[in-house]
Amino acid sequence: MLRVAYLCEYTTVNGGENSLLTFLATAVESIQATVLCPSEGPFVQKLRAQGVQCVPFDVRDRSGQRKPLEQIVVELCTLVERLDVDIVHGNSLSMSRILGAAEDLKCVTIGHVRDIMKVSAKVISDLNQVDMLIAVSAATRQALSEQGVQAERVTKVFNGVDEQVFRETANDCGHENTNETWRRKLGLSSDAMLIGGVGQIGLRKGWPVLCDAVEKIIDDFPKLHVVIAGERYSQKQESSDFEKSLACRATSGPLTGRLHWVGYVDAMPEFLRQINVLAHPALQEPLGRVLLEAAASQTPVVATDVGGTAEIFGDKAALLVDAGDVQGLATALRDVLLDPATATERAVLAKERIGSLFSIREFHDSILQVYRLAQRHALAEQ
Repeated sequence: MLRVAYLCEYTTVNGGENSLLTFLATAVESIQATVLCPSEGPFVQKLRAQGVQCVPFDVRDRSGQRKPLEQIVVELCTLVERLDVDIVHGNSLSMSRILGAAEDLKCVTIGHVRDIMKVSAKVISDLNQVDMLIAVSAATRQALSEQGVQAERVTKVFNGVDEQVFRETANDCGHENTNETWRRKLGLSSDAMLIGGVGQIGLRKGWPVLCDAVEKIIDDFPKLHVVIAGERYSQKQESSDFEKSLACRATSGPLTGRLHWVGYVDAMPEFLRQINVLAHPALQEPLGRVLLEAAASQTPVVATDVGGTAEIFGDKAALLVDAGDVQGLATALRDVLLDPATATERAVLAKERIGSLFSIREFHDSILQVYRLAQRHALAEQ
């Protein structure tokens, strides 16, 4: 059984953390997993619930400031030597870069890149020291290559989603059931139309574009509401100001009483089941996990055609628009709301693509294949 340590930065549970949790749930018979991460938080709670060993490791000091890279590397190498593992797997671009800088590690290193962003030449140099890199989409792999990461180091592995979790709560557009619906929580009528959005409250998610688009159609749908699930994690002043500007749109202007910010939602299958359409206006998206989950839920999707989104839906399984295109997004949302039958046909196609391209079995097997290949390469170089 392979002994793998997973290096994680955050205590929160977002796309990368959920993807790792999904993989570990399938790998109990093939991986002896240890997760190196901050000692407290929702992520650790979920890991412990799955029976995964957690070892405290934090790239930040007690004041919340990030430690110098040299200090992080020394602490990591000391810890990994004590744990005696076969592989260290960085669960993000940031953690992958640390592995590349940790020249004294005596084990195989794997980096998992879940972002498309411009990085420095030094970061690229460090990534080229990692034994193998996993990119979550072809678009992510291309972005790495264009910035100078050696192509032979990078393997595309799509994230997997547990279809069974979402099959049990297939989309019913919010019709009454035994659970408390989001419509009831928000004090809305049972026939209210809900546009759902899921993601961090940050600049890259494109929430102002969604608000602008909905303002263009709100008068045509008297019972239309927008429900956005997510939190702000960045402590930068510009991020705080951005969040405040979005909150104001729920209390003044055309979206007054029609825009609802509900914070982090843990029960995502239920949320996706109860909305009429998922709107995903991101300005960049390597491979949005909520898009996979919406597809598995057979929930209609309107999204921006950025990053790996088209790799999820192809040409026919969702309505894709250009990033920042307010009118295009408004038109696509109107089409879904006026023609739910056709929207459902697209959603069925999306669900079929999940089964063929994004299954948890394929995800599990592909990750293990990367591990074995990296081990063989490491042995050959000795």
